[in-house]
Amino acid sequence: MTLVQGVVLLINDEYKPNTIIMDYITVAKVSDFEKKSIISYSILGKKVGVIRRKDGSFYAIEVSCKHQGADLTAGTIVGNIATCYRHQWKYDLETGECINHESPPLRRYDLKIENNKIMVSLTPQDN
Repeated sequence: MTLVQGVVLLINDEYKPNTIIMDYITVAKVSDFEKKSIISYSILGKKVGVIRRKDGSFYAIEVSCKHQGADLTAGTIVGNIATCYRHQWKYDLETGECINHESPPLRRYDLKIENNKIMVSLTPQDN
């Protein structure tokens, strides 16, 4: 399936011209988080982390360090604080704020769950 609006789609061998595609993409199932609390996905070239809170709710946030773009999930995560493995920039994954450098915050993404499927918006929320 193509993720661009206004293109001709081929679904079940039938063309669907002028189909408007939802601005969400399914990235996981809720059951994928039984043993993990964070998984990083690439959405339109951006690293986005889906995070399960202790209360079982989910949210999605950008997980590329603003310094050099490293995947923050590949570094150390203690509580909500992710430390970039390249130069130790620290981000609060709940708020998106960088806590030890001047940096724009990580951007949040809308997330919804339908039929056990976790769907993330293709574009970040406006900050």
